[in-house]
Parts: sequence; C-alpha cells; structure tokens
Amino acid sequence: MKRKLLFLACLITSYTFAQSISTFNSVNNSEYAIVEGTIDHSVTGMNATWSFTDLTTTESSIDTYVLPTAAQLTTFPNTTNVFVNTAGIYERSVLLSESGGLLSITGIITDDLTLNYNDDNALIGAFPLSFGYTNTDDVAGTFTSDTSGDFDGNIIKTVDAYGTLNLNDVGAGAYSGSVTRLKIVQNASLSLPPIFPNAGTATQISYYYYDNSNGNLVFRTNILSYSIPLFNIEESSTVNESLLTNLLHVKENEISSFSIVPNPVRSILNIHLETAAAIKTVTVYDVNGRRVLQSNYASSIDVSALQTGMYIVQVETDTAIRTKKFIKN
Repeated sequence: MKRKLLFLACLITSYTFAQSISTFNSVNNSEYAIVEGTIDHSVTGMNATWSFTDLTTTESSIDTYVLPTAAQLTTFPNTTNVFVNTAGIYERSVLLSESGGLLSITGIITDDLTLNYNDDNALIGAFPLSFGYTNTDDVAGTFTSDTSGDFDGNIIKTVDAYGTLNLNDVGAGAYSGSVTRLKIVQNASLSLPPIFPNAGTATQISYYYYDNSNGNLVFRTNILSYSIPLFNIEESSTVNESLLTNLLHVKENEISSFSIVPNPVRSILNIHLETAAAIKTVTVYDVNGRRVLQSNYASSIDVSALQTGMYIVQVETDTAIRTKKFIKN
C-alpha cells in the first residue's frame, strides 16, 4: 500500500511540475549568453509557442548566490540571500528574503539605479507557483540614481503561459523544450520630498522561462525604464539572457545521464554515472538556488543534516554539468 501511495504521489508531483515553477532562482554558477534578436513575449496562455531563433550573442554573464554582508543586512533588512549577475565589469544584485515559505525582494542594485524596499518588500510568492497564479502586492522604499528619493507602487506576478520555447544555438546548442513562464511587472512613482512629490516613474517588466523537465531557468528578459523630468533623466535598458551552461542538453559523448539512489533519501545520496567519467564535484542546492552542501571527487554525499523537502543535486565532471531533483525525508 505504501508503495502505491508513493507512486501516486510521484505521479501527482510530476503532473504539477509540468505546468508550475519550483523555484524563482537559476542554478548557482549558471552561465548565460546576453543576446539580441527578435524576441516576442506577447503570446500567453496554454500550449503557447515562442520561437527566439535569430539570436546573436553580445557577451556572457554568470549567476551566483551569496549570503548578505553585514552592511547589506543593515541597509536591506530581512535579506537572507543575494543573487548576483555579473557581465564583464558590470554587476546587478537582487536581494531576497525567504520567510514563512514566502519569497520577497528586499532590494535591487544596478549600475544606474538602486531600489531599497525598506518600507514594503516586493512579494513574489510561495513556490511552487502554478499556471494561473497571479498576485498584486504593494511596494515602497527609497531609490538612488543621479538623485535620490522615495518610491511607492506595486508588483504584479503572473504565471501567464506554458508551452514550447525554441532557441537557436548561441554557444551551447539549440534548445527546444517545454517551459512555464513567470511575468513580473513593477510600477513605481518616484518622489523627491519635501518639494517634489511626483518627480517621476519607474517600470520594470521581467519574463522568466523555466524548463518543465528540471526547473532550470533557460531564458529571461528584463526591461527597465525610469524617468525624472526635473533632472532630465530618461533611462531605459533591455537585457535578454539565454542559458549557456547547458544543464539541459549535454552531448551524450560528454556525459550520459546519471542516476541517484535512494530517492527519497534520508542520509547518503549515491550518484551513478552511466560512463566512466570522473566526478569533480557534487553540489546540493535548495529550491531557492542556495548551495547547501558540496563534496569534491566523491560519488556520494551525506544529506542527513538537511531539512525535509525538495533539493537539486548538480554533478560536474571535466566536460559537463547535469542536475537532478531529489526529496529529502
């Protein structure tokens, strides 16, 4: 009976995951190509198709996740995790707070603009988020650009579509897969107290496409614009990124699929490659993309200290990286 219940639970989990997003974050140390081309996000709904197939690469970026510094904790209260996206000499940070199962943004730092949600954090939601999810949350805090002041507005999150995403080769092979999309829109009014209460506006629209087979973030677009007419400030930027670290489609002669046993697991998670490739590192991430365990040159890892829940194990060899999900009992 227990075996039947476990099998049914796995079926339900798989069906739900097919049209849901398990975590907001990318996998730690993922590399992305910054791309240009014809990118149309207008298609929404069920069984959608997006074909971004004339992309060209301009440069690349790396995603990393770190704990907040003491200074960041002081400036951005409640931060538990910091996402850092680095492209050349430029760096963008999104400061995140996970509390009571809810994920929120506490701050955004770019070269041109810093938003500090110190009055009202920007709620994203409680993952996993399923197709049809929508939520609007108030936000408020301070901003710093060529000038500084206060902002207030809202953040609208919608899992608005799922279907097939097609990408041409931008360095790691072409991609065609089943994805679910999260759209986030932030609207803010900018004020320069005490004299200029309506000094300008800021808007950010973001699209995130997650692979349904493993939850990896395979493509994203961030569109930022803000205007402060009093100081002749008019800024806008669009950044499109396509996953380069090919966690999804690795050539079979580089690394075959691997198995993990047992799954669910209580203590020792064993990794079995289908080839004679040597394992360099085994890394475990939680569903928010934070590294929680790592073992070098080993085919097993002790996960007994982890809390019950879903995790991602990343296996790296000399030539490739692959990931799988597992459940810690």
